[in-house]
Amino acid sequence: MKQFRYLFKDINSLLGRNKYRVIVLLFNRAFWGVLSYRLDRFFYGMFKSYYKFIRILFSPFFYLLQIISNCDIHHKAEIQGGINIHHPSAGIVISGKAKIGEMLTLTGGNIIGVKNGSKGIIIGNNCNIGANACIIGPLQLGNNIKIAAMACVVKSFYDDNLSLIGVPAKIN
Repeated sequence: MKQFRYLFKDINSLLGRNKYRVIVLLFNRAFWGVLSYRLDRFFYGMFKSYYKFIRILFSPFFYLLQIISNCDIHHKAEIQGGINIHHPSAGIVISGKAKIGEMLTLTGGNIIGVKNGSKGIIIGNNCNIGANACIIGPLQLGNNIKIAAMACVVKSFYDDNLSLIGVPAKIN
């Protein structure tokens, strides 16, 4: 049930201040990507170790939503409510080893991933990730982090309220 609470928070984040745009969500690719992740995560939480077998039944539905939305968010990723994706046509990829706080804003073309066999990525609350920015872990980011467009974060930044720019990303 937690995933449905997060979904309503995601919808509020996508709508912004204009709550009358709810009908527009049906045509919003970002909404379908977030909905696909939330449903996938809900079923994963419900069936746990049996989900790899049960997921075979749901796979065509989830792959169709993935194609429509251009969002590949792994069902093992732990993402709290408030995801806002601005330009999903550029593609979004989030690894199953990611733990992400509330109110994440993705601008498009983002990759949040880890090296094989490594620990995961932990991203705090209220983070804003610019267009085509990559986060390659294992690493940890604090709260209220802003990552510039085309930046590549490859090491941890534990402090809050930072702006990261460049390749590799440095504090601005």
